[in-house]
Amino acid sequence: MDLENGRGVLVGIVIGAVGTWLARGGLQSAGPAARPLVKRTIKLGILGYERGRELAARMAETLSDLTAEVQVELQSSRASSRYVIVPERSTE
Repeated sequence: MDLENGRGVLVGIVIGAVGTWLARGGLQSAGPAARPLVKRTIKLGILGYERGRELAARMAETLSDLTAEVQVELQSSRASSRYVIVPERSTE
C-alpha cells in the first residue's frame, strides 16, 4: 500500500467514525461543545499521518544510504579479491 492510499484509508476511517457518531445523534446530544472536539480529533489524525509520512521518508532514505554503502563495500571487496598481488620470489 502506498502512502496516498494509506492517507485515503485514514481519512475514510475518521470520516466514517465521525459520520456514525453524528448519525446516532451525537452532535445534538453533545451540544455546541462537540464541534471543537470533532475538529480536534480530525486535526490530530491528519497531524499523525503527516508525522508518520515524515518518519517513513527518513527510514527509506536511511535504508537507501545503507544499501549504497553495502554495494560499494561489496564492489571493493570483489575488486580486491580478483587482483591479488603475489610478491615475487627471490632467486638468490
